[in-house]
Amino acid sequence: MRKKAAALLAACALALTAPVLNGCTVNPATGDRIFTGLMSAEDEIRIGREQHPQIVKAFGGEYGTPELKKYVASIGNLLAQTVERKELQYQFTVLNSDIVNAFAIPGGYIYITRGLLALAGNEAELAAVLGHELGHVTAQHHARRAGQELLAGILVTGAGVLGGQGAAQAGNLAASALLPHYSREQEHQSDTLGVRYISRAGYDPHAMAGFLAKLRADTQLQAKIMGRSPDEVDQMSYTASHPAPVERVQRATAIAADTKVRDPMQARDIFLQKIGGMLYGDDPEQGFVRGRVFSHPKMRFRFEVPEGYRLVNSAEAVAAFGPDGARAIFDRAPKPSDGPVSGYVQNVWAKGLNLSAVDAIKVNGLEGATAAARANTSVGVMDVRLVAIRVDLQTIYRFTMLTPPAQTAKLSEGLRRMTYSFRTLSAQEAAALKPLRLQVVQVRAGDTVASLAARTPFAALREERFRVLNGLGPNDRLTAGQKVKLVTE
Repeated sequence: MRKKAAALLAACALALTAPVLNGCTVNPATGDRIFTGLMSAEDEIRIGREQHPQIVKAFGGEYGTPELKKYVASIGNLLAQTVERKELQYQFTVLNSDIVNAFAIPGGYIYITRGLLALAGNEAELAAVLGHELGHVTAQHHARRAGQELLAGILVTGAGVLGGQGAAQAGNLAASALLPHYSREQEHQSDTLGVRYISRAGYDPHAMAGFLAKLRADTQLQAKIMGRSPDEVDQMSYTASHPAPVERVQRATAIAADTKVRDPMQARDIFLQKIGGMLYGDDPEQGFVRGRVFSHPKMRFRFEVPEGYRLVNSAEAVAAFGPDGARAIFDRAPKPSDGPVSGYVQNVWAKGLNLSAVDAIKVNGLEGATAAARANTSVGVMDVRLVAIRVDLQTIYRFTMLTPPAQTAKLSEGLRRMTYSFRTLSAQEAAALKPLRLQVVQVRAGDTVASLAARTPFAALREERFRVLNGLGPNDRLTAGQKVKLVTE
């Protein structure tokens, strides 16, 4: 579990807000006259070079075989030959995260997650994503914003009131994916530039709208999984990371209709060949989410969240989002105490917080302690329940549970059961935990969406997950010989 995300953000914020150059310039990609007084090209390159290794580390490292990395970089480099800003050395990195997203930082450093690779349906759609991020760089959107919002969302989760910044950072890391936020105009501008770049490279200009439609479908699916309305995606604020409301899909479709490419490339077969066998979902190094259960084969423990909660895993912590605004964060204490666990809670973890009680407990034979408080958080006044459990002298695990005061009584029993579901795993149990993989299969005669979806390990919404993963509409059927992606254990 990593501890340096906050330092990374602070460094970014300081670097991006330093006034280094006054005046306006005409942007070569858009023709707009823009103010760039806060960032020169040299500043962009320096900031990107300094922050790149830290960003890679904060996201769990780079992902992929040398062949996969080379493949993604080759597509990015082809697109980079078509852009207007030639003074930057563009670099393309696949991050070891299952969250579906992509982003860029100053200096031409562009990142995509393996979660995004899994959602894309062909090489042209991957190119569209990279082209969109190139658009943010060439349009100098970072310079316009002076970087004030770059990666800053990580600092706002409610657990920060406890002084446990590791948990706070990781909880919001999982929710916001550390991405910068852009305006409606900037997203549209980057879509337009992305279509321009992929068209110049010979790709199908409709791939931008195609991937945005997949992104919209995936966002709708995630809303359903969390028990919310799928219609939220079309009402989404542009303060969210890369929203894909229907109007954005429609706009990208219209732009593509006006863009002509002779023999446009999609390159579906080679793309599927490259991503076959790729890790899907959680990395074993960070533990596994399986429905409401989180298990860690390396650290050898597991726990289960109540009905109605959704688990989100990250490199630093596990966040659980529940009904009525409830949430919980599970992490490992950065500096465990060798005294009683109750003393650790009161004097180390929650030092300075007005605790109503500190009680010693036993959790499946392990020493623990619990305490309660009420605190002002970034999401309002919340009741806070703290639980610490010692596994050995070097290891204390922690639950931070936040509930709205009016809902605490109703939710407390489920959270109590979550606490007492925590237990260690035997070596045999840990060895039996295997990661999910993305398998590319050829549809055989008689195969249907239902029959293939039944082979996936998901507990709910199997058919819808299969359709979204493969870009299939609700009425689309499979044909013999067709290649599809399948998630397997």
